[in-house]
Amino acid sequence: MRRLAAILDADVVGYSRLMGLDEAGTFQALKTCRSSLILPTIAAHRGRIVKQTGDGLLAEFASVVDAVGCAMAIQEMMLQHKEEVDGRRLELRIGIHLGDVIVEDDDIHGDGVTVATRLQEIAPPGGICVSRQVHDQVASKLDFPAVDFGKRKVSDAHGPIRIWRWQPGGAPEPSPAAPPDEQPVPGRQRPSIAVLPFVNLSSVGEQEHFSDGFTEELIATLARCRWLRVVARNSSFSYKGKSVDVRKVAEDLGVKYVIEGSVRRSGDRIRITAQLLSGESGMLLWAERYDRTLDDIFVLQDEIAGQITGTIEPELGMIEFAALRGHTAADMDAWNIYLKGLWHLYKFNLDDLKIAKQLFERAVELEPSFAQAHARLAYVHIQLGWYGPLDERAERIADATRLAERAIALDSREPAAHLALGRALALGGQPERGIDHLRNALRLDASFAQGHFALGQALCYVDRPEEGIAAISEAFRLSPRDPHLWTFHNMLAIAHYQAGRLAESAAAARASLRQENVTFWPAMVLAAAIGAEGPGGEASEAVAALLCRRPDMTADKARAEFYFGNVPAMSEDFIDRFVEDLRRAGLPE
Repeated sequence: MRRLAAILDADVVGYSRLMGLDEAGTFQALKTCRSSLILPTIAAHRGRIVKQTGDGLLAEFASVVDAVGCAMAIQEMMLQHKEEVDGRRLELRIGIHLGDVIVEDDDIHGDGVTVATRLQEIAPPGGICVSRQVHDQVASKLDFPAVDFGKRKVSDAHGPIRIWRWQPGGAPEPSPAAPPDEQPVPGRQRPSIAVLPFVNLSSVGEQEHFSDGFTEELIATLARCRWLRVVARNSSFSYKGKSVDVRKVAEDLGVKYVIEGSVRRSGDRIRITAQLLSGESGMLLWAERYDRTLDDIFVLQDEIAGQITGTIEPELGMIEFAALRGHTAADMDAWNIYLKGLWHLYKFNLDDLKIAKQLFERAVELEPSFAQAHARLAYVHIQLGWYGPLDERAERIADATRLAERAIALDSREPAAHLALGRALALGGQPERGIDHLRNALRLDASFAQGHFALGQALCYVDRPEEGIAAISEAFRLSPRDPHLWTFHNMLAIAHYQAGRLAESAAAARASLRQENVTFWPAMVLAAAIGAEGPGGEASEAVAALLCRRPDMTADKARAEFYFGNVPAMSEDFIDRFVEDLRRAGLPE
């Protein structure tokens, strides 16, 4: 059945960030706002709740005037209510559209719902965005002093739509750049995911508590990934014990991806399987099995939830990046430009790094408050320092430091910002300060594989290779298919060389050389590790392999690779030893 309806879509601003700050407090604050304020106001305006998805809500109204009046009342009461989490006020974004919907059971579908969602995503915190259809209907009936935000391209809509924005107390003036039809809305449409309750396949009924507890732990761990929207526990657990169609679940919850799995116990052994599925097609995108001994139940839940999260992040990243191939920055919003920038960043070559820099700069231009884009732009400058001309390195590190500090000023709880600043400081002559920021990144997201790797690297910079190896090993555990994998192996090779374990160093260097996007670095480490044993046939072969990758490499140029300006990345004693072992292997001066 089809009908015309006013659709209201509401979402909590920064929900994942608030959950990371205080999970229980955020849940309770949202629950209080819903029960005492949002739901009664919708009912008072004759609206119907269609569904609630963790931090979001979808409602329909027979009257556009009722829908807009309801949204204004909710936002004004939210302003007065002042429900806070860790000193940050709970705020909503609301989008309203009048359109045709398809009604199935108690749910609604169709372009009308999609447009309402897109309007919600670009609404200001504490404000409302409405389409022209809505504005035309209420202009003469309500005191609704909305600001014309111009005609905008909105993803999933058939063409540009005219948008009006409203906030309590008067809306801000639109940006002068807003009106052109060609300009996309700078909104971040993060990938969304739901975790279905893991199924207990054990014959022991008491294991039900473990499977439920593990599901809750995985939801909480994924929620710390600030680029993911994760459906809350209550919505996911409404499917417990039911045989479900993943595509229907994804549609009901409004998510792009679904995780499902099972738990099986036999004696003191436990097996957890997990799989990532496309919500649109139901296609299997990734699957893994984890076999463990059941010692400490909470440690086990933490460990495997962290490992799944660490693996899912790059897997989802690659899927999202692949979908953007062939698109240009002109037809993408800030979030998709950011994702395309990551895709080029992870190619690890100079040309792609330059493209990534341009894309991140464009994302920041479209959305100046986009902390993650600032953080990744800082990270690109660090990589350009490694891959670009040596005489530009000091300037690159200075730019990276400035951009990373800006990212932290925008969002002090963004792990990628602390990662970038930590690496920049470590390379800029302040390794201990860098280590502090890297540890802070991991406090914010313990499953951040790149953070563990960067911490291990920085620990090696200050001659603490054993601690460095432990951190790098954690990066391997969390993300065994990471796009940074060659660097994981290479830094492990350097750490073992630093500790005097030459055979282990050579083995790690060879493993690095087998990875994609590898540079000359592991070939240089391999030559030094073999050269430390003295000249010979194997050392000559290692030097020849190095010169195949860098024909101009000499001992002096190898020394220069460790410097950023006048600052050595590692201790002078280490560099002297490394270069001398390259000479012993036969590398020319």
